[in-house]
Amino acid sequence: MVGVGAPRDATIVVVLALAAGLLVFLALMPLSGTAAIPPQCYSLVGYEVPCDAGPALLAGVITTGTVALVGWWVTRRR
Repeated sequence: MVGVGAPRDATIVVVLALAAGLLVFLALMPLSGTAAIPPQCYSLVGYEVPCDAGPALLAGVITTGTVALVGWWVTRRR
């Protein structure tokens, strides 16, 4: 049979891509901050991040796409 392992490989790639994107999003998401001028926000792990959630979301989406593309490239059939 041709392509017996393909659905399993695709599932693994999708799960890994989503997990990597979620991890980057959570690492960059501003969770706490101060009202100083300029405002300072801190991430889940305690380092300074922009107070807007947009960059965290964008980084998560880019990471998901990149991991999915690399995973597809590695597992594609030749």
